[in-house]
Amino acid sequence: MGKRIASYSEKGGVGKSATAAGMVAAARRRRLDGTAGTVYAADLDPRGTLTSELGINAPAFTMNDLLAMDPKGERGLAAEALTDASEDWSGVRVIAAERALANRETDQSTGFEFRLRHALDGVLGQDDDLIFDLPPRAGGKLVTAALLAATHVVIPATLNEDGRIGAKEAMETIEIIRDSYGHDLQVVAIVPSIVPGGKTTLADAIGKHLAATYGDLYRDDLAIPRHTLREQTRYACVPVTSQTGREAAALSAAYDSILTAAGATK
Repeated sequence: MGKRIASYSEKGGVGKSATAAGMVAAARRRRLDGTAGTVYAADLDPRGTLTSELGINAPAFTMNDLLAMDPKGERGLAAEALTDASEDWSGVRVIAAERALANRETDQSTGFEFRLRHALDGVLGQDDDLIFDLPPRAGGKLVTAALLAATHVVIPATLNEDGRIGAKEAMETIEIIRDSYGHDLQVVAIVPSIVPGGKTTLADAIGKHLAATYGDLYRDDLAIPRHTLREQTRYACVPVTSQTGREAAALSAAYDSILTAAGATK
């Protein structure tokens, strides 16, 4: 029930967490407008970038705690791990990350990769949306668990070599998940991220390469512009959709368009 959208790349610094936060902000605005249900966020990156931006510090129950539990067939345990985001992000419910989450990469428990998927069963309603932020790690246990729990994936790609490699390796991992587990995971788009205002030769070349390699999956119409406001809102731990001005409008429109492309509640 509901859409479960992962923001994923296998390279850091390409706007992965920023894209996740932007989608959470856009989904929250839809909820405040009365056109969507509850907005959830799940942070699977041990660095906790999304957790911090949503104004959560020292959570009592984290993603690490949830994934360390042995569900023994019990489903819906994620409801116990949810905590409210800060007042600036009111209405958003979060499964927060912590540094200890990295320990789950060596978890040898049988069926670990399905633990998050089972934990989320029955938690989301039909009109609810859940945004995942994944770690930039190839083939890791946390990535596998998150992709098996997700229904859709957005791949942000800066128009440089890191963006190209991150998208390529993410697509390869997604194919492995599909083939190995029979999971019908949908790639929404490879989205140009942190795009500068003026064209550069490299950006143009990388964009053309991504379009030639991935066809319609490469969506330059969903490009996320590079604006200083994005870093300002991250530092202030506030949604970009709560800001005013040209930059806020451009960023908000980009994130909202990505949600629409993913078929999120509108």
